[in-house]
Amino acid sequence: SLGMYMRDIFPDIQLDPTRLPAQILAGIGFVGAGTIIREGLSVKGITTAASLLAITCVGLAVGAGFFEGAIFATILIFLILCFTSPVQNIVLGKGKVTTFSLTATKGRGIMGKAQEVFEDNELDVLSIKQIKLNASDNVIIKFVVRCMEDTDKENLVQTLCKIEGVSEVNLAKSTIKSDAE
Repeated sequence: SLGMYMRDIFPDIQLDPTRLPAQILAGIGFVGAGTIIREGLSVKGITTAASLLAITCVGLAVGAGFFEGAIFATILIFLILCFTSPVQNIVLGKGKVTTFSLTATKGRGIMGKAQEVFEDNELDVLSIKQIKLNASDNVIIKFVVRCMEDTDKENLVQTLCKIEGVSEVNLAKSTIKSDAE
């Protein structure tokens, strides 16, 4: 590595070859932390941050001349990244992400009541966002929920409409994507 090379160039000066890799890892750690983003109740970018650190270690291994370890680590990282998403779908269950938008009167505990409806139907709430409408005392509350194929969305919408203060419920669907993709 560069630290060992510097020791050969400057034999009279005492150098610690581990300091340079430690600083590189610390710097990449800060870059990795910058890729992590919190969106509502979910966190994105953890896989990217971990991949950055892992590839940095592979680069340090190559720089030190440890090619066998670098090749093994590269193959292992590749396999982990390829198989994480399918295993995650099997463990968490395949589902579709559905966004429920509730238009409601502000300040009546509607968010908590709607969350109870989702929990009673055994649905995972991935994120919640509240938007205040400027012209009135109404708010739009958006719930991003993972729904299974057999979820009765019509019944769910009717139940949400019965909550006092809710004037409108809209829903939109999209296919779930994991952080690893």
